[in-house]
Amino acid sequence: MDRPTAAAVLRSSDADRHTHAAAYLRSLLAGCLGTAPDQVALDQPLEAQGFDSVTIAGISVIIEEDLGVRVPIAELAASGLGELARLLAADVRTSEREAGEVGADAPVDRSR
Repeated sequence: MDRPTAAAVLRSSDADRHTHAAAYLRSLLAGCLGTAPDQVALDQPLEAQGFDSVTIAGISVIIEEDLGVRVPIAELAASGLGELARLLAADVRTSEREAGEVGADAPVDRSR
């Protein structure tokens, strides 16, 4: 996890987690597109923003490595940044709760 905003997502309170998740995703997606973060649309699906399936698969892997959350490629492709931030914020919270209960580092799996 070398992205400072990923660390912010993991450290943030429940109230602030969505904001940090959106900033993390915006930075990640902008890096993949080679553009400024403010050029990434909030409500437009990733496919509509020019991301191909290979790039989306790579984004899925990065999110899992950084945050411990597994997001299915189809869900990533069809979602906009705002919806993804909401899902990640909820899943990071779930991952923390599950890790506390079982002491595991396994990622949350959204594909079930």
